[in-house]
Amino acid sequence: MMVRPAPGLGELLRYVGELVDRGAGEVYDSLGMSYRPRYTPVLRAMSLGATTVTDITALTHVTQGAISQSVGLMVADGLVVREQLPDGRKSGIRLTGRGRELVELLKPHWEVTFAAIVGLEQEVGFPLRRVLGDVATALESKGFAARIQEARQWRDEQGTPLSADATPVQNWFDRGGQAYARFRPEYPARLSMFLASLAPSADLAVDIGCGSGQLTAQLAAYFDTTIGVDPSGEQIENARPRERIRYLRASAEDLPVPDRSASLVTAAQAAHWFDRPAFYSEVRRIAVDNAVIALISYGVMQLEPDLDERFERFYRSEIGPYWPPERKLVESGYADIDFPFDEYPAPPMQIRKDWDLHELLGYLSTWSAVRRVEEAGKTEVLQAFAADLTDLWGDPTTTRQVSWPVNMRLGIT
Repeated sequence: MMVRPAPGLGELLRYVGELVDRGAGEVYDSLGMSYRPRYTPVLRAMSLGATTVTDITALTHVTQGAISQSVGLMVADGLVVREQLPDGRKSGIRLTGRGRELVELLKPHWEVTFAAIVGLEQEVGFPLRRVLGDVATALESKGFAARIQEARQWRDEQGTPLSADATPVQNWFDRGGQAYARFRPEYPARLSMFLASLAPSADLAVDIGCGSGQLTAQLAAYFDTTIGVDPSGEQIENARPRERIRYLRASAEDLPVPDRSASLVTAAQAAHWFDRPAFYSEVRRIAVDNAVIALISYGVMQLEPDLDERFERFYRSEIGPYWPPERKLVESGYADIDFPFDEYPAPPMQIRKDWDLHELLGYLSTWSAVRRVEEAGKTEVLQAFAADLTDLWGDPTTTRQVSWPVNMRLGIT
């Protein structure tokens, strides 16, 4: 019996790209258009003012060589023409009349295409574009060839053969703010939809202790403006910019938000760190009448049964003493904190992910208790757990189900 091998990154990217291009091509055919999907990045960039291949490359995530090839085909199709720019140093490109007509025809199609992308991301429960953007940024910083060489060197040093099952564990916990942005679990899409439905208007949402913007980005789909506030400059730097979002570095107790402006105030996995009386005073100051305040947390991660016993020992006993006292508030879902607002019942929700070993241990690397273990010089605790979990996991590229209960305290100001 043949065992299907785990797919490589390039294999999956090519396959997904083929599926996307095939679907786009079918739509163009149904519209009666003879059109190549590869023209879209060029046309969108030119509609924003790009006049050279270099301009288009800077505005897209397509290589200069691929852009040049597309432009050559577009010249042959009569959509663009090449021309000498006034500075005499660059060869420019300009849309023809036919090209301009095509752009106007395509603009409504691009809008529904992006709506379809949002729907796909909600269906799979993962921010695909953000993750792929993060991958591109990481590979720009350190190329894949260098990463392959590092993996080869590690295996050579360990004296183990090159195989998909040999997984280094010594660097799992060597991460920073980018890891927080990359590995923190995303809240279910219906959470932001539910909160927006309670707010008295869609003018402004303020997400306090926003970290790298996991919830902030979701709220932005429902509000004219969303402000993410966090005291950590590193977290703000790793928050990906989006339309209708502003990120501000500030504390929960001194918010740079105008009086009586916010329809929704959220604090996700953060309220246990606040001086809550001072925070609540700020909430009342910035809130409009009948605004909603939501303190959100997710509880202890739950793994599949064959992994759970080892994880529980790690969480409760091995790193348990390194958790700050505030962690107990998170474990209880904020049930015992002071909350001086008229409360609104919260529906049950859950975060669910299918993660491979790399993603799971990447998430654990963001825990404050793990950082404290490292600072105490007890890294052998972390490495022993990573090694044990690697053995229990099997093929590290295999995905396992991970879940967290979502808890909320909801109030009306």
